[in-house]
Amino acid sequence: MSGETINGEETSNGETPTTFARARLYTFYLLALVTLGMAAAFVTELLSYSILGWGAGGEELGIHRLHLMVIASTVWIIILGVAAQLYRPLKRVALMQIAFVVTTLVLAGTIIGNGPVEEVVPFFVLTGLMTLFHPAGRDVLSVGDEYSPALLGLVAVASVPVLAFAVNQFGLQSTGDSHAMMGHYMEMAVMSIVLLLTGLVAAAGAPGHRIVAWFSAGLAVYFGALSLTFPAQASSIDAVWAVALVAWGLTFVVTSELRVSGRTPLAQERPLSMPGNPRTPE
Repeated sequence: MSGETINGEETSNGETPTTFARARLYTFYLLALVTLGMAAAFVTELLSYSILGWGAGGEELGIHRLHLMVIASTVWIIILGVAAQLYRPLKRVALMQIAFVVTTLVLAGTIIGNGPVEEVVPFFVLTGLMTLFHPAGRDVLSVGDEYSPALLGLVAVASVPVLAFAVNQFGLQSTGDSHAMMGHYMEMAVMSIVLLLTGLVAAAGAPGHRIVAWFSAGLAVYFGALSLTFPAQASSIDAVWAVALVAWGLTFVVTSELRVSGRTPLAQERPLSMPGNPRTPE
């Protein structure tokens, strides 16, 4: 998929945009701005936990410190995915994909965990509308024409322990303790799925996959570092697994960067082909 900028407007086919196309594009940008405005108004404090939680100020979060910091990091992925759409969205399709899907997962986790659904629904609606009005049109659902076997392999390696952690957290949601009552275990399970999902999107190769790879790697390193720093907090993993998760994240992002540069055969992409519908690299 390639696009051009005409009078400051992007089109997916390089043609001069019609009045309808312009209206669609302007609506898309307006939705992005409204989403970011809502985030600034309602979740700024939550987002700050991802940074302030490391210091003495994080002590105010008490036993929920790690949970709130992880939830904040997941929300950051949504916000950054939306913010990235303000500049050349045709080259950041993968970021729109994860913004909507991660919001959907957070909403599902909030519903199951009996959390404040009313705080998530507006973002779900807005990111859904952004997906609908995206200038890429139907191509916003594209997984890309090429994939990275190396990145897919790394996701496969991580899937077993990460999914095991997700199942464990889902089971803890029924314990009825303070973490369960606030839906925190469920959101930790969501974080696990998000980590793998962003890894798959990065491996698939849709436009913007390079940034998504940093999101997946960053989330892995972040949670691993949190577990090492706050081992007594609920949902932290032991030191061995935490170090392994950090190492996985670093390996993932290095492999992604090598893929982009094409410096090693291992990092090279492969054409994605379906029976009866072969795809070839552009």
